[in-house]
Amino acid sequence: MKKRLVALGLAVCMVAAGAVGCGTKKTEEKVETAKSSSTQKEEKKETELTKISVCEPTRGILWAPVYAAEALGYFEEEGLDVEITTVQSDMPTAPVLANEAQFGLYGPEMICKFVEEGQDTELIYTCTDTYPYSFFLGKDVTSVKDLKGKNVNGADSGSSPRAFVRSIISNEGMDPDNDVNYVNMKNSAVIAALESGEISATYASPELRAQLIEAGYEVSVDIYDKEVHKELLDSESYEMYIVFGKKSYIEQNPEITQAFVSACYKGAQYLENSSTEEIVKTLKELFAENDMLENAVKECKENSIWSTDGIFSDNGVQAINRMAMDSGLIKEPVDKGDLIDESFAVKAAEETK
Repeated sequence: MKKRLVALGLAVCMVAAGAVGCGTKKTEEKVETAKSSSTQKEEKKETELTKISVCEPTRGILWAPVYAAEALGYFEEEGLDVEITTVQSDMPTAPVLANEAQFGLYGPEMICKFVEEGQDTELIYTCTDTYPYSFFLGKDVTSVKDLKGKNVNGADSGSSPRAFVRSIISNEGMDPDNDVNYVNMKNSAVIAALESGEISATYASPELRAQLIEAGYEVSVDIYDKEVHKELLDSESYEMYIVFGKKSYIEQNPEITQAFVSACYKGAQYLENSSTEEIVKTLKELFAENDMLENAVKECKENSIWSTDGIFSDNGVQAINRMAMDSGLIKEPVDKGDLIDESFAVKAAEETK
């Protein structure tokens, strides 16, 4: 009888121990599941990117620091999911002003106008340090004065190319508002338009410059010549291909703004430290329709057009103001402190030291 009681007691203990062990195992499994779920949530939270939109008037090699940041994943490294949208209109700044895009790629002269008018805009980064345009005449045109009454390719009305063309017309003693007719056409259509006489002159970005020279056209105003740059602009620097945004958005979202500028700064450093061949390989997919990409990159590299730090010089801002006034966009110079917030570019440089 005692043996049976002992055996029964042992059985009960074993069942109880098994139950406790099973309960402990289930509890441990629940804890591990909870930990795993928590880790997954934390990892998901860490990998979630902030989506922002950037508008551009065209896909241009002179904004290469931005495109390099996109191609090399620098935006993702900074926690951003960036969508770049081309807005081909006479006012490609509209999406930013309408809160449809957070940042825009453009020229600084129109932003001067916005600031003078009291609009909620400012510059935060420059992709270039020097003026990058050249000016070409048609083969049957001997001088700028022969352009009176003719069509000239000068991009859209508020753009830097238009300001450049207007300054050339004005420097010849002509009326930039009435003596020529401005048209806005894509680079791919310019050579045919010159050949047919549809236009008699054109400005040229590095991409178009290479194509025009290859087609037998001679540079009429060569901005790559430092003496010409100084004579035409009264400055050795001119920060023209810029990034801008609404001042209120920038003030309310400093972390996003800093992340964007820091990625652009990384892109600029990559351009500075890489060969033409490496850059072309990196940007090729984003410039799939550009047959002259290698030539354009080579010209930008050889002429130190791209900015290495995204910061605006005092002389450059003065030149920008003069160009904006000569173009009739503003009446008085805009103060650099009202036009630019360069704190993000400064911090981006400090973070990489």
